[in-house]
Amino acid sequence: MKKTLLKFVSLLSVGAMAMPLHVMPIAHAEDQVEITFINHKTDWAGDGTWDRYLEEFNAVHPNIKVNIETITDYAGQVKTRMNSDQYGDVLMIPGDISPVDYATFFEPLGDKEELSKKYIGLNDRSFEGVQYGLPSQMNATGMVVNMQVFRDAGIETFPTTPEDFIAALKTIKEKNPEVSPLYTNYAAGWTLSNWDFVRAGASGNYDFTNEMTTDKEPFADGKTMNKIYKLLYDVAKEGLIEADPTTTDWEQSKVDLANGKIGVMVLGSWAIPQMQAANPDNAENIEFHPFPMVAEDGKQYLPVGGDYNYGISVHSEHKEEARIFIDWMVNESPYAEDNGGLPALIDGEYPAALKSIQEAGITLLEENPAPEGKESLFSDINNESELGIGSTDIEKQRIIDAAVGNTSETFEDMMAEFNQRWADAIEVVSGN
Repeated sequence: MKKTLLKFVSLLSVGAMAMPLHVMPIAHAEDQVEITFINHKTDWAGDGTWDRYLEEFNAVHPNIKVNIETITDYAGQVKTRMNSDQYGDVLMIPGDISPVDYATFFEPLGDKEELSKKYIGLNDRSFEGVQYGLPSQMNATGMVVNMQVFRDAGIETFPTTPEDFIAALKTIKEKNPEVSPLYTNYAAGWTLSNWDFVRAGASGNYDFTNEMTTDKEPFADGKTMNKIYKLLYDVAKEGLIEADPTTTDWEQSKVDLANGKIGVMVLGSWAIPQMQAANPDNAENIEFHPFPMVAEDGKQYLPVGGDYNYGISVHSEHKEEARIFIDWMVNESPYAEDNGGLPALIDGEYPAALKSIQEAGITLLEENPAPEGKESLFSDINNESELGIGSTDIEKQRIIDAAVGNTSETFEDMMAEFNQRWADAIEVVSGN
């Protein structure tokens, strides 16, 4: 299969650090084997967490040395490197790689049906029954909230509808003008994709993404994608976001939310421990809630899906050792728990934050896999349309720019254009 240049390559600079990491023993090997694990956990590179993981790993697997390389703009930079053969031995698979290209870049990890007896979340990184990645954890996507900010404004219950959500944010702004009721993290380069990841939960439809591959107007008024983007537009237009979105700071936003200077951000459950760590004294104020939208059946759903998947480079000279490391990370390490997610293991324990959501009657929703032979259809249409659903922030930034008056575009015109681009992409990819 010919390797082609990946789309949406970022031109942002890399903030990369490397730390040594040790991995498992190899049969019939006296000397250490070295592998490189490329990932996005820059915070762990600086706070000693990777050191702790490697110490625990080496207690069991002393003959493998893992060199850890972390990248700040991970999604953009690792795809650039994947156009060469220098992208490590183990890496987190970027979210917008087309399934048809998995075999070009990644080593097969086994039969999907067989692996599904042990793991959940295998849909995203499989193709034609072959598994190319294992989830580092399962994430819920929704609202990371400092509920004390809401309580200080007299709001005791997190809103469940867009209308009530906007009203709550307005109340917060009125009570405390110094607070950013919602923080978009516009400038971070990846965070706005979370507005796309809530789509299945907002709809309550287990086949939402599959059905988008035949819907030529998914952004039409009244449909889920339109409602999600309209909420983003409305909160920005009403001045309920940060003062200057173009200068947002991801690391500082975690501190500000923990300290009550931000009310809510749309993120995955993985963000909860990071917010809590920013101010341990106020950790109990950080909660996780579903996106404020009720499905047609009157229920609220919380979408769950695989976070970054571990993959093995086809160019690795130590694939066996790389697989040992992946298996240890998924089966033995506390990675999912430490990151506020669900373990990929079927019998894994849910974290406390998501247990409370279950107790509240919120249904966890993992989307159905694509039909056989259509595993790459959504990805192909998405790439052809260049809308970057779940992969790039350009169009979400465009919505915010229009809302705050930086451009003269209207929301209705943008949605009409999105529909046209999506319909054209379906025709190109599917011939329909």
